[in-house]
Amino acid sequence: MGALQPDLPSPIMIPQNWHLTIIDLKDYFFTIPLHLGAAPKIAFTAKLSHSFFHQNAAALCRTFALKRLQAKDIIAACPDCQHHN
Repeated sequence: MGALQPDLPSPIMIPQNWHLTIIDLKDYFFTIPLHLGAAPKIAFTAKLSHSFFHQNAAALCRTFALKRLQAKDIIAACPDCQHHN
């Protein structure tokens, strides 16, 4: 199991022959289908991310699984990016 990780039980405390599954969602967030109710949260996160990093439409699509038109709308609404359009 490797080095101790925060929020994981100590290996000594796990009963013998106890099956333990660890799922790391950090890197595979969008491989798990999201509930449609989560879509506004994702769009808000994309807008916030663009306000800090000013990604192009392709990067927004890839990072947040947006449609190209949604990504272009986020960029068009950005006041800092208006002079580039």
